[in-house]
Amino acid sequence: MSGSRTIQALLLATSMTIPSAFAGDIVESVAGGAAHSGDGGYFELGASLSYLGSSSDVRLEDEDSLIPSLLISGVYQYKGLFAEMIHQSQDGINLGFNFWNSENWSLDLLAANLMGSYSRLDGVDPSQLDEFERNLYLLSEEDSLYVGAGIRATRYWDNQYVLQLRLMTDYYDDQGVFGSARLGKSWQVRNWNFHILGSVEYASATLNQHLYGVSREEATTLFPEYKPDASLSFGVEVGAAYPITQNLVFRGFYRFWSIPGEVSDSPFVVDDHSSMASVSISYVF
Repeated sequence: MSGSRTIQALLLATSMTIPSAFAGDIVESVAGGAAHSGDGGYFELGASLSYLGSSSDVRLEDEDSLIPSLLISGVYQYKGLFAEMIHQSQDGINLGFNFWNSENWSLDLLAANLMGSYSRLDGVDPSQLDEFERNLYLLSEEDSLYVGAGIRATRYWDNQYVLQLRLMTDYYDDQGVFGSARLGKSWQVRNWNFHILGSVEYASATLNQHLYGVSREEATTLFPEYKPDASLSFGVEVGAAYPITQNLVFRGFYRFWSIPGEVSDSPFVVDDHSSMASVSISYVF
């Protein structure tokens, strides 16, 4: 990627108006990602610092957290096949195939959408535990993955707006159906690129049961039986990106999410919202 190409990508000068453009994660289009069309891609390496508000889940750390992390991000496409790993994306890692494009629309088959999840400890029968042991069992979640397959549709218009719709189902651990609709807008002020992103996310009853439910065999006085329904949650993100040099870029954002009643009524959940703020500096190759 040449210097002039890099600076154009960082400022998003043309990414939302190219006919038959490769769609990609919506963060690419509105949050200062390196946009591209056709075969090829980019890679970023850097560092970020994130601030997480108090956890709404009793199984996680309860206090506010300031978390430094390595930033590794990139996208690559070859003859429609693509791989996406966008730092701090809400949509995880994506592997798929871009199979149809028009002037304003792009359709992708998502063969593997990987997002963080958690599950109960393997090899434990809760019916054989006493109440104290079941409490410990319920609080000791293991890190897991949601690996989904489905479809993604993206639409661009008016040089500023992008709408992305996704629907997928997990085939790794039968965790259920997840979908999202995200509408973003970006605009430039001098060398700054600002964005706002509104989101609606759908989680099936099966997914909510996996994440927030308590079965009859697991239930205790502290964590009574709970079987949630499907839910819709809403979020908003605002942020900015600034190219420090032709290859070095600064980004920052603030993200706020509502927690729906189907989730906040769970005995694991103690709040009705969550939030996150993050800043980063990365080098674009």
